[in-house]
Amino acid sequence: MAAALHVVTAGVGPRIVFVHGSATDAATWSIQLAPRSTLREHFTLVSYTRRSTGSVEDHAADAIELIGAEPSLIVGSSFGAVVALEVLRRKLPAVRGAVLIEPPMAADDATPAAPLAFLAEFDRRVAEQGGAAAGEFFLRTVLGDVAFDRIPEAFRERSIQRWAEIRADSHALIAYRPRYAELSSIATPVLLLGGDRSAAYFRPTLEALRRALPTAQLELIRGAGHMLHAEAHRQFAELVSAFAARCGLAPA
Repeated sequence: MAAALHVVTAGVGPRIVFVHGSATDAATWSIQLAPRSTLREHFTLVSYTRRSTGSVEDHAADAIELIGAEPSLIVGSSFGAVVALEVLRRKLPAVRGAVLIEPPMAADDATPAAPLAFLAEFDRRVAEQGGAAAGEFFLRTVLGDVAFDRIPEAFRERSIQRWAEIRADSHALIAYRPRYAELSSIATPVLLLGGDRSAAYFRPTLEALRRALPTAQLELIRGAGHMLHAEAHRQFAELVSAFAARCGLAPA
C-alpha cells in the first residue's frame, strides 16, 4: 500500500470500506462516520485518503490491500466508484458486494472519460489564474454551480486546493477504459446509485453498467446530486444497509 495512507475506522459489525472521489479525502464520509450514525451503529466503517497520484489500477491495489481477507462491502463515490469497479474485476472472495456512486466514465469503451479539451482548459486556468481557480472549475463542472455554492466554505476551500490531485485523477480516468464486455463475468452483487439532480452525463454510464453487470441494481435518489451520500445521507444509509444484508453482511 502507498506509504502514509490516512485510515479512519469506526463502528462495529460487518465491514464497509469507503473510497472517496476527486477533490476530497476520507472526511467526505464524515456523516457516515459520525457517532450515532445509522451505518456506524451497525457496521465497521473504514474510510481512507487515497494516494495523491496513480492509475486506477494503483488505487485499486491500495483498496485491495486494505480490504485483505475480511468479508467487506466496498462503496465508491465518483472516482472512487471507478476504483471499486476495478476491484470487482479481481473477483476477491472477501468483496461481497459493491456500491458505485456515479462513476465518471463514458458509457462505451471508445470515448474517454473526459474530453481532452477539459484538461486543456484546466491547465490553462492553472497557468493563468492558479491551481485553486482550476480546482473550482472542476468542481463547478462536476457538481453544478448550485451544489458548489452550497458546500460549506471550509470544505470548499480544502477541495479546490486539491487541484493537483484532481489533475492526476483526470489523467487516470482518461487513460482508463471500462471494458464493458468483460463485466458480464462479474457475479458479485452491485448497487448503482445516482442522484436525479446530478449532471446528465452520469446517467448513461449508470445505465451502461446496469446492462453490463449481471447482478446490478440501479437506484436513483430524488432530490440529490453527485454528493448524494451527504445530501441524502439517510436514504443512502437505508439503501446501503439493505444491500449489505442482501450480500450476506447482516448488520450487527
